Amino acid sequence: MKKANSLLIALGLLALGGWVFAGAAAPLSAAGQDGEDPQIQALLKKPAPLAPADQEDLARAIFKKLAAAADDARPEFFERYYKLVMDQCPDTGRAHESYWRLTHLYLQAYEEPRHEEIVGILERFLGRYQASTVVSMKKYPDEALVFSPIRSLHQAYEALGRHEKIAAYYDGISAREAEFSVYDFFDYAGALEKTNRLKEAVVYYGKFLERSAGSEDMDFMREIAQDRIDELKKE
Repeated sequence: MKKANSLLIALGLLALGGWVFAGAAAPLSAAGQDGEDPQIQALLKKPAPLAPADQEDLARAIFKKLAAAADDARPEFFERYYKLVMDQCPDTGRAHESYWRLTHLYLQAYEEPRHEEIVGILERFLGRYQASTVVSMKKYPDEALVFSPIRSLHQAYEALGRHEKIAAYYDGISAREAEFSVYDFFDYAGALEKTNRLKEAVVYYGKFLERSAGSEDMDFMREIAQDRIDELKKE
């Protein structure tokens, strides 16, 4: 349904540095990794929260370490350092980037995607940040390859069957319907249907059909929307 999904995943794999995905293993110890990097160790010993300049220095040092990681570095190595940036350098652009990279790691580095972990980190991101210059704060950014925490969070909700969470998100922004992407109407309708709000689902499938009229690349979605309207009206 969303053509951008496979592109986003491919981009995420490139962004993660092309490591060989090894199987899950015990997390690497802090001492084992930081012992060889005095700058990271020294900055982590400073009282929290770190000053803005120290946050930038720590984030820069950690990403330098990640860039130099061995090809067979385990996912847990990357996970630990992304979380360090998220926790210790929250006011840096690298923190936002770490949420993006860690989301892709949880999707790609394990035998099964770790949707619960994705939900946890992205709910935290959206609770902490109202704006970003690194990722999109819209579910459907104008550029399909831009990472959207909301979109990735909703995909995790769908995988876990938490459709009420998606419906609640749209309930909260429904007063700003003029800002909806055409895809938002379809997503809202699907969440309403899956939470047994059938009359409302018909309304939003209809709005999707209105907004997508004339869009040939949405023909398949339009067929689905019309089929759902026809079926729901029978109930």
